Amino acid sequence: MRKLLFMLAVYAVVCTGTWVNTCRAQAMFNPLNEGLGRREAGATVGGIDVRADRLEYMTDRKTLMGRGNVVVSQGQDVLRADMMDVNTETREVHAKGHVVFESEGRRWEGEELRYNFKTGQGDFGAFQAYTDPFFITASDSKRTEGNQFILHDVTISTCEGKSPEFYIKTRKATFTDGRILRAYGAVVYMSGIPVFYFPYWKHDLNRDTQIDIVPGYSARMGGFLLTSYTYPFNAYVSGSTHLDYRTKRGVAVGQDFLWAATNQVDWHGSLQTYYLQDQKPSKDDEEEAQRGDLIDKSRYRLRLSDVHNLSERDYVISEFNYLSDPWVISDFFDQENRYNAQPENRINLAHRGDKYTAGLLINKRVNDFFENVDRVPEAYLDMTRQQIGDTPFYYEGSHHATRLERLFPEQQEGAENYDAIRIDSANKVFYPTRHFGFLNIIPDAGYRGTYYSRTVIRETVTNTVTITDTNGAVIGVTNEVENVVREGNGKLRSIYELGFETSFKAFKVLSDGPTGLDRDEGLRHVAEPYAVYTYIPEPNLRPPELPQFDEIDRLDRRNDVQLGMRNKLQTKRYKNIHDLTDLNVYTYYRFQPEANENDFTDIFFDNRLRLIDWWMVDFRGGFDPYEGDFSFFNTQWAFISRDQSRLSLEYRYRRDNQDLMTGAIDLFPESRWSFQTYARYNIETAELEEQSFGVEHRSNCTGKGIYFRQVDDEPQVWIQFWLLAFPSSYLSIGR
Repeated sequence: MRKLLFMLAVYAVVCTGTWVNTCRAQAMFNPLNEGLGRREAGATVGGIDVRADRLEYMTDRKTLMGRGNVVVSQGQDVLRADMMDVNTETREVHAKGHVVFESEGRRWEGEELRYNFKTGQGDFGAFQAYTDPFFITASDSKRTEGNQFILHDVTISTCEGKSPEFYIKTRKATFTDGRILRAYGAVVYMSGIPVFYFPYWKHDLNRDTQIDIVPGYSARMGGFLLTSYTYPFNAYVSGSTHLDYRTKRGVAVGQDFLWAATNQVDWHGSLQTYYLQDQKPSKDDEEEAQRGDLIDKSRYRLRLSDVHNLSERDYVISEFNYLSDPWVISDFFDQENRYNAQPENRINLAHRGDKYTAGLLINKRVNDFFENVDRVPEAYLDMTRQQIGDTPFYYEGSHHATRLERLFPEQQEGAENYDAIRIDSANKVFYPTRHFGFLNIIPDAGYRGTYYSRTVIRETVTNTVTITDTNGAVIGVTNEVENVVREGNGKLRSIYELGFETSFKAFKVLSDGPTGLDRDEGLRHVAEPYAVYTYIPEPNLRPPELPQFDEIDRLDRRNDVQLGMRNKLQTKRYKNIHDLTDLNVYTYYRFQPEANENDFTDIFFDNRLRLIDWWMVDFRGGFDPYEGDFSFFNTQWAFISRDQSRLSLEYRYRRDNQDLMTGAIDLFPESRWSFQTYARYNIETAELEEQSFGVEHRSNCTGKGIYFRQVDDEPQVWIQFWLLAFPSSYLSIGR
């Protein structure tokens, strides 16, 4: 009864103040504690809601005092403590004991706090907060206007606990709007060792910031330390600063800018720069002689790439590369060199229609030490196979108009550049038919007209040469034969084509029950024999009479048929049709082979094997029946376990050119300890061309790895440390 009278008194006193129309007081029983007789008191004053085990109101001080499990909230701000004094006039709160303040998804913990819910300012004292993915502690903190915290003696880490493996220490920092963190005089520590210093560091918690530090040793580079710092400018643009040192090559710097729309689709791109004064551009005298005057100590690269979707149907793709020499990519950007050894410079503006793609392409050589075919510009219209009105006929076409220039490397002696305007229009009409309910026959007819602004005239000239002695007397006469190549006038090459495709499918159910493979049900064989006949009479202009730029200029007469058989074994896996194997075998028979050609080409095969989910096999190749040998053969095998461990094997063979075996193992990639290895073995020379090993360990918040790689006779070893909040592990030191 006394408790009830007290709560009514609080209600009466508080409601006589300024907020009399909005306040309320209540006493309520907590059902969980009803048996213990515990009650919870509460009051709402000026938009502030106060709850506690016990509430008292001091009239003279206009202070509401809460004791035991005190909770004060306003909007998204929630303050909890053992005891709290709330000034009902100024709305200033003084909290003590196990203080927890939550605001906009952020959490602060401490022992004492002074905070004003009206102004948003406060003295938080010792600061301890978590805002994904950072834990932030400070010896002293204040909240000022503009939703900003000022912190002193600050520690920032992605690791939880008192002794983190990684942390950033700074004398002063600000924390604004619950997401912008600025630090002044920041030192990065790893395992207690200072490794990096930032005079000023800014991080947007809504965007990733990443630090990469990779020390190591390479026979070609010497000891090295590769560092990069990636940071956001705003919601769309970020930067990455590189500072590298190699004992044999010197200091290198780089600055990258990356941009992307928030959906990563509408537009994205990057600008990458890198520069160094290379102290040793060539590893030895032999390589120096090979590289010659094309390389010096000033080495650099500039790369711009951008993809911009102007609409759902229109896009622009741009790429620009400017290099100091042909080897700067292979020397310092190993990963990039593996898939783009000779970067191009191009811009492509395209529009995708329902049945066509049209656009304008420019491809221009910038680095004169590379060979290239310039296209300045090329307009194109590619039309997919489509029905012609309401007729049974279908049309497919490709139309290109461009000015082409074949450019040879500046250092290549004896090669002369040449150019021409080429307008090419390829057209084909199809008439799909079906016979006897199963046999598909598709006759086709086509015409390709290609205009060249200049052609090539090749002549054999016989010159009579008079032989004289030292006195000028004629002692004989001989003939010299000379092959002369000169430029011809513009001409139209016409290529006419007739052909047909025919095929049918045959099915046979081999089993209706379980197959014994995983949970597969049923087994069906699908056989599809097919033939594709092509006849092209000799065109009016053959390849030797044309300037050669690409495959269009190599088109010539044809009279052959492709004979093939496709076989599939199918089952139902997880209630869906699944191909256990898909094998395509085919060859070409030439009715009019050239002098250096056989009647039949190689027998080609392409197979995809997926018997069980954890085992994948692909192989393709060509068998020469006349030589009784493979002209080429490639196969890839992969075994994947439930923990995502992976064993990959690959074999590549090309007669008189390549005979390589590669293998890779990735063990326990999602566990605390993981292992990686890769090897490439040249069977023909019996040499191990490349090998690499890596061991990684992940703790609660960091990852560490040590790696070794040897290419030919050049070993390299490096270590890497990364934060699991921003994973960036890689098994190569190439950027």
